[in-house]
Amino acid sequence: MRAKRRGTNLIWESWPWKQALLRDAKKLDGFFLGEDDEQANVDYERAIFQAGFTIRKLLEAKKLTDRTALSDVKCRKLALLDPARIPDRMTRHWPSEFYDVANRQSATVKLSFLTNQLVHSFVFAPTTRCETDFHAEGFFLNSDYDRSKCLYEYELAELVRIMRLVGNDEVDRIDYKRDDNGEWISRNYGPDEPEAKQS
Repeated sequence: MRAKRRGTNLIWESWPWKQALLRDAKKLDGFFLGEDDEQANVDYERAIFQAGFTIRKLLEAKKLTDRTALSDVKCRKLALLDPARIPDRMTRHWPSEFYDVANRQSATVKLSFLTNQLVHSFVFAPTTRCETDFHAEGFFLNSDYDRSKCLYEYELAELVRIMRLVGNDEVDRIDYKRDDNGEWISRNYGPDEPEAKQS
């Protein structure tokens, strides 16, 4: 079987991927999970995981400006309560039993870190505003690698901001050169960056 030429570049045309990301961002903005609404929970999870996959593929395909690709994402970090008690596949649905939810620490992570966590998620738990208000507030997340260390909490508004940032990102100029190992590396610039206006 022979692959089409365009299939060798992961994502050849990024515009449809970015438009889908913007549509999902609109759906997630103000998302209502409802009480015991299984379909709403599935839709919420799907949109978030799809966003993580899409952004990761755009990063890998070098379809984002370097400025966007290196973006910081705001979050909170929750320490493990007891190193002797680590959530497993049967208990990962109750993060408050394992992580210090009373002492959240403000933090930032890189965009690539967030997407890797979503793709390799171990704990994923949607959060709502309160026990009686089922508007989505965000989600708890970590990977199998991080579960013995900490848990991250991301606000939905921050994810929506990132999705719109990526969805509206436009690469105007790419500079290529080879590194010391002969591999091609590139620098991607947006239309409003001074480097993009160089001849």
